[in-house]
Amino acid sequence: MSHFHQHQEFYDKPIRLSAEEKNDPLKVIDEFFTDYNLSEIREINHDVDRVCLSSDTPPFQDPEERDLLISYRESEEKVLEAASILLESQKASQQSGKLLRSSKAMKCPEGALDLDELQNRVLDIQLKVAELCQIVVKAWGEKIKLLVP
Repeated sequence: MSHFHQHQEFYDKPIRLSAEEKNDPLKVIDEFFTDYNLSEIREINHDVDRVCLSSDTPPFQDPEERDLLISYRESEEKVLEAASILLESQKASQQSGKLLRSSKAMKCPEGALDLDELQNRVLDIQLKVAELCQIVVKAWGEKIKLLVP
């Protein structure tokens, strides 16, 4: 069994974020996209995927597992794209917030982006990515159990 499953109470929570980062997750996203742009992320993932998908090492010798990896990467890419949009939206909001504070309050224009709805959709995507991760980790763990005596 995978050590991720043996200690779910630990691994089902953010483990890399500091207390400060947990309070300001957009700062983490901002720093990430400062270091990597979407084309670099796609290239890194593509390179890793080529190695995994062209390998006979478990679990990727199974076509179904390769397909799960591709699906996971597509979902991961969507989450990263959503995060980049959220970051840009947040920056724009902060900028427009400064302008609004300097003038009278204005009403939202008709058809404006509903940030609550967007956040709910991003959370749905994250949940689906997490579920897919569990499937991949479980499959990986099962294959490792077969290899380790």
